[in-house]
Amino acid sequence: MTVRLHYNPDCPVCARRAQRTARLDWLGRVELSTDDSPLGPVPPGEIVVVDGNNGRAFAGIRATRKLCLQVPLLFPYGLALYLLPAR
Repeated sequence: MTVRLHYNPDCPVCARRAQRTARLDWLGRVELSTDDSPLGPVPPGEIVVVDGNNGRAFAGIRATRKLCLQVPLLFPYGLALYLLPAR
């Protein structure tokens, strides 16, 4: 299962975090994209994650959770985000 991570290329912090995430993804499950997401242009400081299986787009905490569950070192954080009541 892969996901596509949409981020704003004009935001240096976003670009740096996306590259860092790609380096941690040794399983090759995350594809980086600076194109407009299915939800429209990505604002600075935000991400949009598109599920490769069904094409659903996620933003906010759901996008972070979906991304963390794909990257091995971030997997525990993804599980913790499921436990938090911030749904």
